Amino acid sequence: MTIDDDRRLILRCRNGEEDGYRELMIRYEKYVYTLCLRLTGNREDALDLTQETFIRVLRGLDGFQINRPFKPWLRQVAVRLCLNHLRDEGANRARNGLSLQHPVGGELTLADTLASGTDPSQEVEWRDLNRHLWKAVGRLPPLYRLVVTLRHQEGMSYEEIAAAAGLPVGTVKTYLFRARNRLKQELAAIYGWEV
Repeated sequence: MTIDDDRRLILRCRNGEEDGYRELMIRYEKYVYTLCLRLTGNREDALDLTQETFIRVLRGLDGFQINRPFKPWLRQVAVRLCLNHLRDEGANRARNGLSLQHPVGGELTLADTLASGTDPSQEVEWRDLNRHLWKAVGRLPPLYRLVVTLRHQEGMSYEEIAAAAGLPVGTVKTYLFRARNRLKQELAAIYGWEV
């Protein structure tokens, strides 16, 4: 999957080729869904937001600058939709006196571990830690979850996160610091680590 492949697909979409639309969605649907799931912590919301992301992207392809990479633009659309959803959800829950809840992520299977070719005990430990970590991320306040996901899953810079979330860079750094401390404390409690 290269930038040139994306350009060819976008040009096919602009020409109204249905297969181009389908291929573009297939190429990026798992990525967008995973991002939306990490940001919202809710499978149904992630599915809805993934669908809305592709609707917006496909409508906006004519205005997309073809010489730019596609994935950052796609990510930006998904992040903005998720951020708006989280803000709306927070306002609705606050109005109704409810708190946010985040369901548990995926499960580890023995077949996955054995198929990986690594030491099964180390693989189980790593996956267990990863599972606990993302569960803990899911329990963070929405903006903390957003900055952690964009920084550590997406590898975005502080400036990119600030632009995507509409926050000052200093606020992004503060949220990341606070989120990491919460995660460290939660994992320390689970694993008996000293903080």
